[in-house]
Amino acid sequence: MKSDDRIGGPVGDGKGARALCTSLSLHTVTRRRPFIYLSFVLGALLLIPATLLIMDPSHAQAPKEVSFESYNFPGRYIRHRDSLGYVEKLQDRLAKKDATFRIVPGLAGKCRSFESVNYPNHFLRHQNFRLKLAQRSNDQLFLEDATFCFVPGLADATWYSFESVNLPGHYIRQKNFELWLERNDGGKPFKEDATFRTAAPGGGVRID
Repeated sequence: MKSDDRIGGPVGDGKGARALCTSLSLHTVTRRRPFIYLSFVLGALLLIPATLLIMDPSHAQAPKEVSFESYNFPGRYIRHRDSLGYVEKLQDRLAKKDATFRIVPGLAGKCRSFESVNYPNHFLRHQNFRLKLAQRSNDQLFLEDATFCFVPGLADATWYSFESVNLPGHYIRQKNFELWLERNDGGKPFKEDATFRTAAPGGGVRID
């Protein structure tokens, strides 16, 4: 039986054909390898921004309506009452509504703002360092006073702290159950007072 020099095996024994197929497959894979590698790299690069957005609380997609529970006083939630901010237990339906906010894009053009659910177009803002609920105004001072960046919690990075846009280094904190904007002094009490976590609207508290 004669040999076929082109494929290096006896004609009709099947080995030459298999060798040819293997050679062609390796050639195809070798040619496609740079393309596959490039596709992998491009896919990874596209995932990086999305991953960063998820890891960065200031860009995280927050629920449309949410409440915020105090870190060091469990069962107490951020709420407005008589147009002022407090951290209180929610003991009736009104309190639950007062403690529910829509987290919307920041009025100052970045970060986030807290819009009241039961008083639409009213936002939490700081004024003379006290947290208040006020009707939206389009003056720049109001827009900045009502904008806060969600950052990893000062006392627990899995929770949140809320840093003022126009007073960097100042955070919403509870003090004697009132909400104030104060500079972070680095102490443990401050960090705990300025840390909150998201909860179901109205704190998920059942009112019979």
